[in-house]
Amino acid sequence: MENRRRRRKSVSRVTQISQAIKGRDLATLKDLARTGAGLETTRLRRRAWPLLLNFRSLVDPGTTSLHPDEGQVDLDVPRTGLPKSREIRHTEHAVQRRQEQLRSTVVSVLRMYPWLSYYQGFHELTMPFLCVFGSEKPTQEAMRMVALFFVRDAMSPGLEHVMQQLQLLYVLLKSIAPNVHSLLEELQVPPFFAISWVLTWFAHDVDDFASICRIYDFLIVSPPMQVVYVAAALVKHSEREVLAMERDFAMVHTGLTKLPQQTKEWDSVLEDSWYLKSEYPETKLQQMGCMLARKSAVNTFAATWTRLDPARPLPFTALVATKANHPLAEATPTVKNATSTA
Repeated sequence: MENRRRRRKSVSRVTQISQAIKGRDLATLKDLARTGAGLETTRLRRRAWPLLLNFRSLVDPGTTSLHPDEGQVDLDVPRTGLPKSREIRHTEHAVQRRQEQLRSTVVSVLRMYPWLSYYQGFHELTMPFLCVFGSEKPTQEAMRMVALFFVRDAMSPGLEHVMQQLQLLYVLLKSIAPNVHSLLEELQVPPFFAISWVLTWFAHDVDDFASICRIYDFLIVSPPMQVVYVAAALVKHSEREVLAMERDFAMVHTGLTKLPQQTKEWDSVLEDSWYLKSEYPETKLQQMGCMLARKSAVNTFAATWTRLDPARPLPFTALVATKANHPLAEATPTVKNATSTA
């Protein structure tokens, strides 16, 4: 009886998602992506993600011949595996084919916007999109939008701006998990344990394809800072385990890096992170900790994302002023002591 109820509930949700896609009801689709089990299936995500990511709303800028970071891409791609899922083939040929598509996708984004800098992890962020779409063209469009509007700060010449965001993770922990924050301060554990969480949207740390897709459903309908709130909610969910760790720098750091692998309650973590954002919105959080650059993706998102319209494509430079350099090229971030929130 209970199984039949669950199936009926699931079918009802699938129907809701399908109807929202068909009717281009973005408000409903965003709500479904953000809550509960998200968008449920790969087939639905293949149809929904282009709508949610505003495909074809930017003018194609053309491409350059080569990007200086392509050498690093060539080193990283062969090391990239596929997520675990029954719906993904893991034969040697299938993996090699996906890696070829992955390289092409990453390079195409870099060549379109040569002022973007590749970071190690961008390829891992890309792979789940490629596994959902199954081909390069839609994945390239998805990664263009993600690169320009969500992880743009990480694609500046250095990672200083990302480290600022991780400082804000500690500001959150001081408020919501003060005992954990005190432990990290006592052992002087910097927030590096969460850097792959932020840079890859947990794809580096979570093997299960269904869990990765659920996280992606949530993050593509959220502002770029949301991944930091997810990181804070994850640590809060695991507070008991963290406080039970041996009070040793290496043990705590290693234990924290393993939290995403051990988590089975992603729906609850994501829901709690949304609550955290409402309690500590980006502006308030920066005032509590450190101010991000004016042209940070975090601070420009609200004003730029709402202007996107596939019926009236714009060049990215009409949204965020930039010429040959990254918008943050001249911004000098203030990075405090790694665990300081004062």
